Amino acid sequence: MTQAITRPLSFMEFVDFEDGNELHEYELVSGRLLLMPEPDDWHEEILEFLSFMFELQCRRNKLSYSVRKRNALMIDNVRGRRPDVAVIDRPPTRREDRKPGIRTVPKFIVEIASGNWSTDLVDKQEEYEALEVQEYWIVDYRGQTPAKYCLRGKGPKVIVLKLTDGIYQKAEYLEREVVPCETFPDLALTVDQILAAEE
Repeated sequence: MTQAITRPLSFMEFVDFEDGNELHEYELVSGRLLLMPEPDDWHEEILEFLSFMFELQCRRNKLSYSVRKRNALMIDNVRGRRPDVAVIDRPPTRREDRKPGIRTVPKFIVEIASGNWSTDLVDKQEEYEALEVQEYWIVDYRGQTPAKYCLRGKGPKVIVLKLTDGIYQKAEYLEREVVPCETFPDLALTVDQILAAEE
C-alpha cells in the first residue's frame, strides 16, 4: 500500500510499483507517488478515439512510430508521468531485457484534462517543454480551464503547444476548427470531432 512508502522512489522503483488495486494509476513527483484521478467515460472515449486515429496515420503513412496509452514516461530519476497518449519512435528491436517505461523523448503527447487541469497546463507543460517534446495537446473537453489561462475564453477547446526555439508557443482551437498536427500532417480533425470521439 502507498501509506507504507515513506522514502522517495526512483523512476525504476515507480514503474515496478503495485499497490494491489489494478484501477489505481500513479505518477511520480519528486520521488513521491501521486494517485491519478479516475477518468470518466467521456475522457476514455476521447483517449481511445485519438489513439486509434494516430495508429491509423502511422499505418497509412508507414511511419515507424508507436502509440502508447498511459505508459510511464521518465522525466528524470525522481519524476515520471503517464501521458494519456504518447507517440514515440518505434524501438528498433523487441528485447527481453528492455527496461519498462518510455525512456526516449516522445514526438507528440496528448493529455485529456480532467479535474487536475492545472497539472496538465502548468507542471506537465514545463516538464514536456524541458524534455523538448515537439508537440503537446491538452484536450479541455469540459471547458474547465479558468478564463485567465485562456487565449480565447473559457469553454471546451484543444490547446496546442508547439516547441519553437526551446519554448512552447500556445494556440487554442474551438468547435469546427481543424486542429493542426505537425506529427501527422494528414490528420484533419476538428475540435468537435475530437470531443465527440467520432469522425
